[in-house]
Amino acid sequence: MIERTRFLRRISYKDLHSQLSFLDSLRTFQRSNEGNRKEGIDMLPKYQRALLGVFLTFLVGLPVYAVEVFKVSEYNGGHQIWFEAEAYDAREPDTDQHFAVVKDKDAFGGKAINRTGASGGRLTYVFDISKAGGKGGTWYFWGRVIDPSNQSDYMIVVGDPDDKADVKKLPDNPPFPGGDGAFTNVDDRIFEENLGPPWTWGRSSHAEGHTKRLQDGENTMYIFHRQGNRTVFWDVFMWTDDISYRPTDDDYKNAKEMKAGEQPVESIGKLATTWAAVKSNY
Repeated sequence: MIERTRFLRRISYKDLHSQLSFLDSLRTFQRSNEGNRKEGIDMLPKYQRALLGVFLTFLVGLPVYAVEVFKVSEYNGGHQIWFEAEAYDAREPDTDQHFAVVKDKDAFGGKAINRTGASGGRLTYVFDISKAGGKGGTWYFWGRVIDPSNQSDYMIVVGDPDDKADVKKLPDNPPFPGGDGAFTNVDDRIFEENLGPPWTWGRSSHAEGHTKRLQDGENTMYIFHRQGNRTVFWDVFMWTDDISYRPTDDDYKNAKEMKAGEQPVESIGKLATTWAAVKSNY
């Protein structure tokens, strides 16, 4: 399922330019040796073949960025990753039929998601907890929401042991499961309480779908309609590995902003380590 919905890699222009320049140099080298009976990579000296191997390893290892702009923090000694609800990776179908993007002067960024009350759609978010310094384990889901009539929805997370069967049964295309009973209330239901107005952070009890097992690095979450009408609004979502942490508006404002395409330090370290391993063989 995930392989079919994998999103495009986003690589900075600088990285892309350097990679294309490197490949162009290889093509130039090959053209200058067209008289040789060997062709392609076999023509390269050992050190250049080694360099090509490092380059390809590094390129494949570049992270897949998802949510375009997100924030990270380490409040209360834990780790948090924040992203706005309208910053989804996919809205299926990509119309306002199920999840409408609306203007709201009190929402961060001036926009929010208004859940319309129609079943059959899906929102997808891909996020990387390592960007917040976190590791796989038990994490807790929060949202800055307005839900005055206790109208809840469903969320499942790829990699969570209790969601494995749910992920397998998902169709490739809409309509997606929805309505009460589409998933398990005790494990997948979110925002099952009265929240606001005004904008309010919930759910403080960590009950039901608000506690999940996340994987190291990248995670994918899906949101589906369960019940209710257009009185439900979502502004910001947040995951934390600290059970005692309670988010605030100021915490979100002061968290460190990150953008898709920023090169993480660990990839640079991986390149150096891989190159050292290759050199040891020559």
